Amino acid sequence: MKPYHYKALVIEKSTPRVFSYHLSELPNRELSESEVLVRVHYSSLNYKDILSCQGNPAVTRRFPHTPGLDAGGVVERSNSSKFKAGDKVAVFCTPMGMNHSGGLAEYITVPEQWLVKVPDQISLMQVMVFGTAGYTSTLAVEEIIKHTPPGGSVLVTGASGGVGSISAILLNKLGFKVTASVSREQGEAFVKSFGIKDVIKTNSLLGKGSHNLLPQKWDAIVDVAGGEVLSALLKQVKEEGLVIATGLAAGTHFSSTVLPFILRGITLKGINAEGSSTEKKSDFLHKLASEWNCDELSTVYRLVQFKDVCEAIRAYESHQIFGRVVVNMEGNYYE
Repeated sequence: MKPYHYKALVIEKSTPRVFSYHLSELPNRELSESEVLVRVHYSSLNYKDILSCQGNPAVTRRFPHTPGLDAGGVVERSNSSKFKAGDKVAVFCTPMGMNHSGGLAEYITVPEQWLVKVPDQISLMQVMVFGTAGYTSTLAVEEIIKHTPPGGSVLVTGASGGVGSISAILLNKLGFKVTASVSREQGEAFVKSFGIKDVIKTNSLLGKGSHNLLPQKWDAIVDVAGGEVLSALLKQVKEEGLVIATGLAAGTHFSSTVLPFILRGITLKGINAEGSSTEKKSDFLHKLASEWNCDELSTVYRLVQFKDVCEAIRAYESHQIFGRVVVNMEGNYYE
């Protein structure tokens, strides 16, 4: 099998609480039944990839490890009847990158059920601009469309991140009145750069005191924060409103009384992107060329070369990066 070795980002565990990451060379292996070898052209960085690099046991428990929830590339070899050499494919919203070697590598070996064929009319880079974060956004937006009147008011938390920025862009394109919340000043400028005019600070959402209900403000909310932010938001959504929970940036635990549910009839719905079927993902990829495509998406990502991915991760960890990070795996960067 060629090449026998390939470059990958590798996380090492030196002591129970000390982790480091670097580019390294790894050996390929023979394919098992129904497995596919993919040459990766593009990957991306997601929040879980950063947690994996930090050794978070809720994401990754076995080290050394290669992170990367997302990958877009071309089939090199296949032991699957569903895929052949030369097929353009993508992996997103699967266990890849957590406790299975991930997409921040020149090659990936994955089971056939994780792969989705990419339509000819869209590029692998377009798919990675969305990736796991963007796919999660579209699932949230679809729920908003089903539940919220056209032109309704929608709050998007964490709007300077991947899920939040793409959610805000798509909802704005669809004609909803979007309010975006950010935690830092630099994030406000980033969000305004893609056309969102109403931007507020996340800490303004928290309220004061221990009120069971607060003034009704939004028809729907896309929340990436969880924790105390979600607790506060449940008190502020309008009657019959919808709150979509997509993340845990502010914590996994939240508290609520039953009052928003029984007095205002609100709905709290979670998004389980990893539970999506291959058919659902394929439908999403086809929509990238039509209804999910808009000019503002070109402002929401930065492209980095694979040789610079460690630097990009450090920038992500120190809150210097907004939106999406797409990693270009193509070419020889190791002279």
